[in-house]
This record gives sequence, C-alpha cells and structure tokens, in this order.
Amino acid sequence: MEIFYKRMNNFIWQHSFIKGCIHFISRFCPYMIIIFYSLFLLKIYIEWQSHLFFFIKIPLYSVLIVTILKLIINRKRPIQKYDIKPIDDLKRKNYSFPSIQVVFAVSIALTVLRYGPNMGLLLSTLAIALTVSRFLSGVHYLSDVVVSICIAFIINIIFI
Repeated sequence: MEIFYKRMNNFIWQHSFIKGCIHFISRFCPYMIIIFYSLFLLKIYIEWQSHLFFFIKIPLYSVLIVTILKLIINRKRPIQKYDIKPIDDLKRKNYSFPSIQVVFAVSIALTVLRYGPNMGLLLSTLAIALTVSRFLSGVHYLSDVVVSICIAFIINIIFI
C-alpha cells in the first residue's frame, strides 16, 4: 500500500492541474455542501417546520457515531504513516478511520435526495467529489472512505 500511495502522490505532484483540482475539491466542497444543505434546511423550515429535526438528526447521528469510532480506532492517516507530502500542505494530527467529512457529506446527500431530488443530486455529486479527493490527497485510505459511505447508508436506512 505504501508504494501505491507514494506513486499516486508523486503523480499528482507532477501534474499541477490535477493537484489543483484535488486541492480545490478537498478544501471547498465541504463549504459548498454546508451552504447548499443550509439552504435546503431553510426551505424545509419555511415549508415543513415540523419536519426540520428529521433532516438534521441523520447527519448529526452519523457524525456522532463516526467521531466515537475515530477515537476508539486511532488509525494514522496515509500521509502520516507513509511520509508523503500532503496535497493541501496541511499537517493533520487527528486520525484517519473513518472519515467524518465523507460520512457527513454522504449522509446529507442521502437525506436530502429523498425529499429534494434536484438538491439531493447536487449534494450527491459534491459528496462523490469530496470522497474521491479525500482518498487521492492521501488523507484517507480507501477502506476509510468505503466504510464511511457504508456507515452513512446504514444510518440512513435505520433512521428513515
């Protein structure tokens, strides 16, 4: 796995356009997801005040469960374990498994997709882009993002 991450990291650093895209997605997708999710919640508040908590609880439970798992498992990030240069030049000190950002993004997308298909499709696209960028930037292992997606799906199934 170390060879894979080092080769992938070298390839990305040699191609400035790819590096720029991954950096942009990794840094700004979470903000775009929060903005669009907030707009969706505002719409729900205006139209369906009694259902607002429903749209908040699933992402909230997802993040809570993943935070607890992250504290229990304590898995180092690929950029820490393999000594590769991070794409976004940030030194992260917290743990890798599972990915809070991926769980949050996928959970929001799945929750919104049921009741606002257009906004849900937009959020799903952003969640996919964020998931891929987290893996390619060396911040998470593939298993981190796959398990994070599974957790988001399971929590959405349980609480719907």
